[in-house]
Amino acid sequence: MNIMTGTEVFKRTAVYEREAPSIRLHAPQWKLLLAFDGQRSLSEVALNASTPFSEALTQAETFLKNEWIAEQPITLEEYLKRASLGGGSSVSAATPPTIVLNEPKPETVKPEHRAENGTAAPPPREAPPIARGPMRLSAIVDYIVSLAETVPLGQLLTYRVFLRVPPEILQSEEIVSIHLVDDTSLVRTGALQKAIADAVLDITHRTLPESVYATA
Repeated sequence: MNIMTGTEVFKRTAVYEREAPSIRLHAPQWKLLLAFDGQRSLSEVALNASTPFSEALTQAETFLKNEWIAEQPITLEEYLKRASLGGGSSVSAATPPTIVLNEPKPETVKPEHRAENGTAAPPPREAPPIARGPMRLSAIVDYIVSLAETVPLGQLLTYRVFLRVPPEILQSEEIVSIHLVDDTSLVRTGALQKAIADAVLDITHRTLPESVYATA
């Protein structure tokens, strides 16, 4: 499934119309599902249904899986209008991540190094790691936002990245919210630094620059 940014427009399908009498959902889920009218973007639907964007994103993926909604194509004019207005511009800060949208990828096992005689050879010596200080959360957010076409889309991209970081790791460093402007938090633990770097790579296919690290 392609990464959703919040600008997508969805409409309820014939499958939904056929299965509606037997569907069982909680009231907030019904409110969200019925808001997909083929006119408003995912971000607008979330705001209209008074649903946190993370929850709307998760529910939309479930509705798509059940084929109750389908994405509607929009014109270039409509896209540019939504992008310029910010299909989620009212989102000024990310709320605490509560879910991991994708299972972590299994670790790959490197093939065993063998000498010419077939016996196991010691692995090649790796270069010593570069001494780094803590990550600056504001620099991470700024970098992610810079990868998008507009600031609102960059904010949604940032939201997706931090939803990928397991919440227990964030909470271990007492990070309960991510401010999209001037966040002074520092990420000091190696486990959280790696989790954020991995999430950025998974979502944006880019590696974090050295500039996100404070001076050691």
